[in-house]
Amino acid sequence: MTSTWRMCGVGSMVRATTCWAAWAILPCSARAASFPSGVRVIDDNLPEGFIRIDFDRGLPDPTFNTHIGPLYAKRGEKGTRDEFVMGVRVRPHMCNPTGGMHGGMMMSVADLVGTMGAGTLAGLRKFLPTVSMTFDFVAPARIGDWVEGRAEIVRQTRSLLFSTIYLTVGEEKILRASSIAKIPSGDGPAFGKARLAREEAGAAALPPR
Repeated sequence: MTSTWRMCGVGSMVRATTCWAAWAILPCSARAASFPSGVRVIDDNLPEGFIRIDFDRGLPDPTFNTHIGPLYAKRGEKGTRDEFVMGVRVRPHMCNPTGGMHGGMMMSVADLVGTMGAGTLAGLRKFLPTVSMTFDFVAPARIGDWVEGRAEIVRQTRSLLFSTIYLTVGEEKILRASSIAKIPSGDGPAFGKARLAREEAGAAALPPR
């Protein structure tokens, strides 16, 4: 199954082709049988270098990115695709009724990689709102899989940043996305390496779990 979705502006769907309709008309018992049974405790078991991203620092309430997470990031060699890598361990609340990582969750992670990741690679230390994204769903991810997201810069102008994003499980690509992000004038909320360094310092100060 391959799906292609296109989102523009505020996120309205202008094109969607998918094969989930056939699954939706199955009897409830058949649908339930397709989802992993029992309560599963997912151990994040983070690969080396990844730390949890605190999206809510200084904010009174949890935000969307916290509710869908936890999400992680690591820094790599400057000037490479590994300069910023986002990671997530697939949990049940991130999945569709068949036990696969929900397309909306995959798109949310890719969106963050297209702004935070591509922005880091471009040397931008400010919040980049998404203007447009297209998505190609290549393969599924399952509960317990470790998913990583990386960006590749395609083009940068004064006001726009174009990038390609890949989500992978191991060496297998599960999603490809094309992103256009707005580069605002002036200063604004930043992620970048400075904040990630603060996250690392905070994580190091915590007692072992």
